[in-house]
Amino acid sequence: MAGGRVHEEESRMTDKLAGKDDSQRLLGYVESVAKESRKALTLEFNEKHKGIPFNKTGHILRDSLIAWFGRRDKNLKIIAESVNSAKLGEVRAVFGGETKNVRFKVRADATFSLAGGSADSPCYLKELNVSIDRHTS
Repeated sequence: MAGGRVHEEESRMTDKLAGKDDSQRLLGYVESVAKESRKALTLEFNEKHKGIPFNKTGHILRDSLIAWFGRRDKNLKIIAESVNSAKLGEVRAVFGGETKNVRFKVRADATFSLAGGSADSPCYLKELNVSIDRHTS
């Protein structure tokens, strides 16, 4: 009977290791999707959102990223946690994400050039970075 218990414990340890490998594989996949989203959203902003007032960029970035992830893979769920544009010309959005019980954060940082000095000035996307924070449990 004692031999059965040892086998059971080894099996549980193996399952934990396999689970960790699986979550690392999933997070690698999420990172590659995030890189894809950066390219796609840069194109979208340059085609559809040129010259929009800067004070609308945070909401458009948030909505566009959520919609893009939803179209790209219905198993990747992201929910907006915060959108901040405290500094004129810069937007930071943070999302909570999950796929197959693996949780992560998505961070989108965008820099815009403004054709004026106010929040409602027309703006143009200069740079967009989308990254994954793997350390969220």
